[in-house]
Amino acid sequence: MSKRHTVSPYHVITFYNDMFDQMDGVMQALARKKTQWQDSLYFAVKFAQQKLSKYYTKVTPMTGMLLISAHILDPFRKLR
Repeated sequence: MSKRHTVSPYHVITFYNDMFDQMDGVMQALARKKTQWQDSLYFAVKFAQQKLSKYYTKVTPMTGMLLISAHILDPFRKLR
């Protein structure tokens, strides 16, 4: 068990990727639903995904390939 109490920089990319995967799953599940609240939830998740994409594009240019390489080489996360 790690005693590190701070977030490592390459965990940021992992967090964003997990959030995108979760949002994609929710959007696929709600894509064919026809009730009003499900339709509203679909569009809310869609806009949240767009906002997350905006922040993700601000993270990746600053960090470049270094964080992506560290993420791939992390032994606790398997490359999917």
